[in-house]
Amino acid sequence: MKSRFLKKIVVPNCRILIAWLFLAGTALAQSTVPTTDDKARIVLSPYAQTVPNDSYTFISINHPSLDTALTQVGVAFEVLGMTTVPDNSAGRATIFTVDAGETHRIFVVNVSNSTINSSNSSFTDSRTHLILTADSAQFGNIRAVSVNESPLNPTTVNTINKYNNLSQLSFWGVVFIESSGTGFAMEFIGDAHDSTIGRNFGDSQLDGVSGNSSGVARGIN
Repeated sequence: MKSRFLKKIVVPNCRILIAWLFLAGTALAQSTVPTTDDKARIVLSPYAQTVPNDSYTFISINHPSLDTALTQVGVAFEVLGMTTVPDNSAGRATIFTVDAGETHRIFVVNVSNSTINSSNSSFTDSRTHLILTADSAQFGNIRAVSVNESPLNPTTVNTINKYNNLSQLSFWGVVFIESSGTGFAMEFIGDAHDSTIGRNFGDSQLDGVSGNSSGVARGIN
């Protein structure tokens, strides 16, 4: 009954209040994103933004069930350079586990967004994560960290080496412009630690010019 009473009286700011209470109540269940410079554990995106009545940032993280992947991969995800609600480590971050075949959605959006909020059941399932920002233009960047502290150490499953690291996941994102239904794709920088030659370099058209080229490469997967 108390929550209904608050909704009726504090009409102009009810969405902000509800969102803040929701985050405050879950903050104790969240952990701080690990502090590390280990590039084997980090994926970065250099730009993200939220602007009230204009734009927000959306990211999807998918576990495509690669042969090299463990069935569960832990991810710690945070936004940097933005004022969040609440404006602390719990407010700017979310930590979760991606199971094989799953896709998790992350919305970085201003706290009073009329559609994307904790009162809308379309955004409250366990695979959807909201990071709320203050109601002013916010510009920053994205950092994801592997929860596993030894991402290059494999676990052998039926004689196959499998890994719990961010190289096993697929990252995709967009800064979405609400008024026009358009946006621009985000770039994710990672997997620089374990690139290998992807095919016989001698068979490629670049053979013989290795002094001017880094070669034909791919990620470890």
